[in-house]
Amino acid sequence: MTARYFDVEALLAEAETIAGSNDWGDEEWRAPFHAFIGALNTEAELTDQGVARTRSHVLKLLAGRLRLYADRARSPGIAAEQIHAPLFIAGHGRSGTSYLQSLLASDQRNLSPRHWQIWTLSPPPNHPATDNAPQRAAGEHFIRFEGWQDSDVREKHDYASEGVAEDTLIVEYAFTGYSFPFFWNVPSYARWLAQNGDPGAGYRIHRKVMQALQFGQERSQWVLKNPSHIALLPQLFAEYPDARMVLCHRDPVKSMASIIGLLYAHRRQFGNAFQEFGRDYVLASIEGAVASTRAMMAWREGPGREDRFADVLYLDLERDPLVQVARVYERHNIAFTNEAREAMAAYVAANRKGRFGAHRYDIRDLGIAVEEVRGRFDFYYEAYGIPFEEPGE
Repeated sequence: MTARYFDVEALLAEAETIAGSNDWGDEEWRAPFHAFIGALNTEAELTDQGVARTRSHVLKLLAGRLRLYADRARSPGIAAEQIHAPLFIAGHGRSGTSYLQSLLASDQRNLSPRHWQIWTLSPPPNHPATDNAPQRAAGEHFIRFEGWQDSDVREKHDYASEGVAEDTLIVEYAFTGYSFPFFWNVPSYARWLAQNGDPGAGYRIHRKVMQALQFGQERSQWVLKNPSHIALLPQLFAEYPDARMVLCHRDPVKSMASIIGLLYAHRRQFGNAFQEFGRDYVLASIEGAVASTRAMMAWREGPGREDRFADVLYLDLERDPLVQVARVYERHNIAFTNEAREAMAAYVAANRKGRFGAHRYDIRDLGIAVEEVRGRFDFYYEAYGIPFEEPGE
């Protein structure tokens, strides 16, 4: 018999006790939450450590949501915050999006959320009256207890508490998004999300989180990142009509292999029973990426949209990151000041690739021929001039 790990009502009651509130804000999160917990209980096959880590993560989201709405009730100025022309970075996973976000975040004029901030939203972390010491300590606890710096994860993606966080983790407050079926083996939740989910709910909670993080700040230029944005541009621009985009492009032969490696690491982090992802699974993932790429390119072709986008090739970003930043800034009418250039040069010098270990990956190890990937993405290579990379290097 499959274990039942979590009781929905007990989780909700505990979160209300932790937060000291029962104001959930709206009801649109409940259906995906129930679908997710149901899938965990029947499909995930978690270790004891995985149950403890998963429970911590879910309670963190539930209590954080309650505290977010409690703060909005206490401080009406939070809801009045205006998020002007945020800069969103997107692209296939493992295409340089995280590096580019961190690089742009080193420009002191830009704001990017940090892991400890999005996991400890209350009191508003950037307000000058807030003592951040307890929040930073809580952030470090979550990083350690939930395994975000496990060596297998860290060599592929750095989740340091003070490091910039991607929007994937923010939309979790709506219990929608692609991170849950990535971190856990919950196929029924993934199907529910595809058939019934409302991606707009993730962007609506996203704005509320941004308002909480901006409250009390003088700066207001956000640099945000989520690979999944490329599949959700209509919903993103519905919530942020003045958004600006940067798309990172890499040979899918490399990016698709790399993302499967990260998936394995996160599944181990959260104690899922080992599952070998065979050829059919990888091909389905590739087909999903093809579909989202076509949707992105079609949406870009709409009237007045192309000038919202800047494009960066992964290999160009590796070779000369500051040249690519200059191109992005010029495209989006952002001055590239001497101070910003010096800060970014220092970041590049201090953050060489592979500092946490080499992440080696080869699509052929997953039973997929290079030609199978390139044939499916031929339109993409041609549209953006994406160079081929050696699959095993």
